[in-house]
Amino acid sequence: MRFMASATTAAAFTLAIALVSTPTFANSVHLTGNLQADYMKGPTAQQIIDTFTSPDQPPFAGVGWEVIIGKVGFGGEYDADFTRTPQGTWWLDWITQPLFLSYHFFRTSYFFDPFIQAGVGCAGRVYLQQWPESGISSDLFISIYPFVAAGLGLDLSGFLLSTKVSYAPFMSAPPASPITAYPWGTSK
Repeated sequence: MRFMASATTAAAFTLAIALVSTPTFANSVHLTGNLQADYMKGPTAQQIIDTFTSPDQPPFAGVGWEVIIGKVGFGGEYDADFTRTPQGTWWLDWITQPLFLSYHFFRTSYFFDPFIQAGVGCAGRVYLQQWPESGISSDLFISIYPFVAAGLGLDLSGFLLSTKVSYAPFMSAPPASPITAYPWGTSK
């Protein structure tokens, strides 16, 4: 009986905190839909067009989140792409920026929202087929990297539309690991 009272009290406390904090953080939490492309060798006009028109180089799609309090924020983005080879093999590519800090130069209620970000990222590729018995093979590629980014957002009555450019000074496979680095800048 004591456990039930504790669970009920904890649930009531959690609900009360959620109800009280919702108006406080309602304008601070932003959920995003993402589209991004890998232009490691430098984008050309044709590469940008091909990203949206060619099935050989589709954009990565995903979701993101950010909490902005005043002018400072933190968040993460998670983008992925499933691809099937002509031989019928599937693989998954992902590019994430799972943790970043951001600074917004104007308050979030302004129409223009220029911002900068810095954080850590991870990119990878895994072939979705049966793993060999020998353990990690050449079917898995992972790179981790620090990054900085700059962008501009537009506040369209609560709907934020933004674009950004990210720069990673270096990328490497996870340290002390037999995993091969992600093949950046290669077409899928």
